Amino acid sequence: MKSLLRFSFSLLLAPSLLLVPAMAVAAGPAPTPHIVGMAHMAYNVTDLKQARDYYEGFLGFQEAFALKNADGTDHVVYIKINDHQFIELYAEPVKNYGYIHDAGLETNDAKGMRDHLASIGVKVPDAVKKDDAGNLCFEITDPSGFTIQIVQYMPDSMTGKTKGKFMPATRISDHIDHIGLLEKDKEETWKFYADTFGFVKEGDGTKMTVPDSKDRFEVGWEKKQPPAEARFHVKDHICLGNSDVPKMTADLRAKPQSTEFPEAIADTHQLANGKNVVEIYDANHNRVEVMEPAKE
Repeated sequence: MKSLLRFSFSLLLAPSLLLVPAMAVAAGPAPTPHIVGMAHMAYNVTDLKQARDYYEGFLGFQEAFALKNADGTDHVVYIKINDHQFIELYAEPVKNYGYIHDAGLETNDAKGMRDHLASIGVKVPDAVKKDDAGNLCFEITDPSGFTIQIVQYMPDSMTGKTKGKFMPATRISDHIDHIGLLEKDKEETWKFYADTFGFVKEGDGTKMTVPDSKDRFEVGWEKKQPPAEARFHVKDHICLGNSDVPKMTADLRAKPQSTEFPEAIADTHQLANGKNVVEIYDANHNRVEVMEPAKE
């Protein structure tokens, strides 16, 4: 009888014992810190109202939220592209050619990324902080002096609370294809972004891909050094994706707001690979490129 009871008990216990290793395998190792994709391009602008009219009224985006100064005036306006990507407009004095405040990269683990960068000799702050929007972030400086912000979006942040909102059908694009910066030295830039973030050169190296992402980083460079100021306005840019650039451009030209920004659409052309492209500039000459996806 006792042996029968022991046998019955072992049958009841067996399934729970089998679950332990299965659950352990399912949990797996914690994800390693990495760059998820492009998070934002941040521009300094001299007139926030005019900038809002341009990015919202003309380009069709919508403001998600704004950060305030101590006196209650707006300091930073977040123009939403999608739940992970923004154009940030800073009401601050211009510091760099091209009016670039910073370029943002999204990470899955800000603290882990900071610790990783510190371990390979990149100069990083002592700790990750919460920014005024409630996200975890820190900043580094690339070899050409550009500020690169690494950000981890938090669910309870101002960014997180806009999930699924402020993305009207009127916006000219729903994603960033790439962010480009005018760098001083190609070789040094390639090595920095490859060693630091794992970016991979694509083709001639003008573009670098973000592993496991469709997002890219563009390495701008000029033979003539130092470049003229106008070249920074051209090379420092955000590129947005759109499936039909000629139609989108025609729609922009037909908007009533086009009279407020008569020189915004600077150039339209087709690349050798068949992609249609349009170059658009805001009142501070910040460039927004819009490009079609690769032709099948």
